[in-house]
Amino acid sequence: MHVSRTQWLCAGLSLILFAGLALGEAGLWPLDAFDRAITDAIPALRSESLNLLMLAVTALGDSRFLIFVSVVTIGALLIAKAWREAILFGVAFSLMPLIVKVLKVTIARPRPTVDLYGGVESFSFPSGHATNSALIYGALALLSLAVFRKLPGRLIAAAFALLAIMIALSRVYLGAHWPSDTLAGLGLAGLMLTIISIRHEEARLPDAAKFVPFVLVLITAAFPLYLLVALPEARDLYTALHSE
Repeated sequence: MHVSRTQWLCAGLSLILFAGLALGEAGLWPLDAFDRAITDAIPALRSESLNLLMLAVTALGDSRFLIFVSVVTIGALLIAKAWREAILFGVAFSLMPLIVKVLKVTIARPRPTVDLYGGVESFSFPSGHATNSALIYGALALLSLAVFRKLPGRLIAAAFALLAIMIALSRVYLGAHWPSDTLAGLGLAGLMLTIISIRHEEARLPDAAKFVPFVLVLITAAFPLYLLVALPEARDLYTALHSE
């Protein structure tokens, strides 16, 4: 198994990001001041149009929609007989939500908007939306880079990376998370994506190339339909938007 310098760098930076924020949450540096400074500035930025945009963006990170994206992606890999990648993605997609829940319960950090969710999800660190979105859309970015060489693959991968960042930003904007929660989620997902990139066998992925456009079209077509259901729920859920 060969690990490139880029992969070592990505793994190291992801680990430093997550560990640094976790240590801040433990009180080793003033993380709370950093979070509150940003969170307190958000209300002044809100508008009706931006509220709608962020509600739509955050819906792309909802667990229901991510499950759909995961099933479609793994199904396409199975159809393409990319068995190793299907198993690798399936294990990563299943394991990460469990890791997030364990961390939430262990750290038990309250959300900026109290009583937004119940049970384990009432805790804030790390952001499940940010972590799982970055992992799943990041995996699609890796797949796109492997099956679409050069510019097309890079553009698709960049779009998925931007989407993951936007979802993380939306969680802070909507009052669902502190900024450090989402940054920690991106770091955790980055670490898992580096492991995936090390383990997957690129030689088999070109066989899946013909299915990737189908996956992208299906996800794009399904989202407006999902938004019809999710948007009214989200308007009621994110009470931080109602306080303006």
